[in-house]
Amino acid sequence: MTTATKRIILFPQDKGGIGKSFVATLLHDFLIDEGVRVKAFDLDHANSTFQRFVPEAEFIDTDIDADKLGVLDRIVHVLPETDVVLVDNRATGGSKVLAYLDETRLPELQAEFDCVLVFVVIATDDKDANSQIAELLDTHRERVSWLVVRNLRDGDSLSLFAQSNSRKRLADLGAVEVDVPCLAEVTRNRLQDTNLTVGRGRTAAPLHLLDRSRCVRFHTRMAVEFSKARALLVP
Repeated sequence: MTTATKRIILFPQDKGGIGKSFVATLLHDFLIDEGVRVKAFDLDHANSTFQRFVPEAEFIDTDIDADKLGVLDRIVHVLPETDVVLVDNRATGGSKVLAYLDETRLPELQAEFDCVLVFVVIATDDKDANSQIAELLDTHRERVSWLVVRNLRDGDSLSLFAQSNSRKRLADLGAVEVDVPCLAEVTRNRLQDTNLTVGRGRTAAPLHLLDRSRCVRFHTRMAVEFSKARALLVP
């Protein structure tokens, strides 16, 4: 594994509703527990879902023309003051982020910035989401590092992804694969109502004891899962 001391973690898929923001909150919880300095950004101008759960996240409006993508320089400018930059993307916003990476040649500048650029891709049995993973692989391959998050909210088997050529290509690139299990709908809804991450929900008084207990169990499970990718995520 690289000896770089910084990480920039991005969610490059355009597909909405596949769990990008939820996974971003789980990652934020994990990184905080690991004791690293995290600077978080939310690029969703319409909903700011991530910022609702992680209020310390800074908002960057990417609903802009292509010649104004310099606003994303902020995610690089903060590298000297943090260990990990965590960027939650908005639905249909992946193309803007990818255009920014091409414009700045950031993948080619990782060594100069002493950082690793990590693409987090959400694996589901949604054909569009899987097609976007294939397109990302076509353009970025070994230019970035890869974390595959299998979203198991609808069941333990992701047959389309499991049988896909993309999964094999990701494995060949050394991608780390982790699972996000299903969280009880009632607890998920209460976390949304109170704008709490799973980690913060473990001790949140507004939640019922049963919901706090589910959060404890889920958080522990995710610590185990993300620990599989510790070398990729934690400098």
